[in-house]
Amino acid sequence: MTRIARWLSASALALLATIVLLPQPASAAAGNLPCGSDCLAQSLDAVCWEKEWCAVKVVVKGTVPAAGFVLSYRTADGTASAPGDYVAVPSGELSVTGEGVTQLRVFVAGDAVRERDETFAVEFVDREGRVLGTSTVTVRDHAAH
Repeated sequence: MTRIARWLSASALALLATIVLLPQPASAAAGNLPCGSDCLAQSLDAVCWEKEWCAVKVVVKGTVPAAGFVLSYRTADGTASAPGDYVAVPSGELSVTGEGVTQLRVFVAGDAVRERDETFAVEFVDREGRVLGTSTVTVRDHAAH
């Protein structure tokens, strides 16, 4: 009986460790953004290469207000920092009309240093500057892959 109890304890511990250590899916890291009473916008994560424009997508579902809506955003350093790794956007606006996918673009800079993947954030903010949702942008170096 002791042998079975030890096996069950070890199995439960292994399962718990697996659940805790698994990376969260992009949708869990991203955020839901207000866009109207019958509308849901969700920011998505992005993977980009150095020295390229990168699209950060926002998926819109439901009924968008007739006049559309505007999402304010800004970038924030992570392991990648501006201006060496990407061009910062201290304040930007994304106009959204209709349903479907819309996107904003950020420029990922490049350098001569061979690097592992780095990240920075696109934060969607309200008028007071409070973060409503975040998209994580992963920067990949061509030389490292």
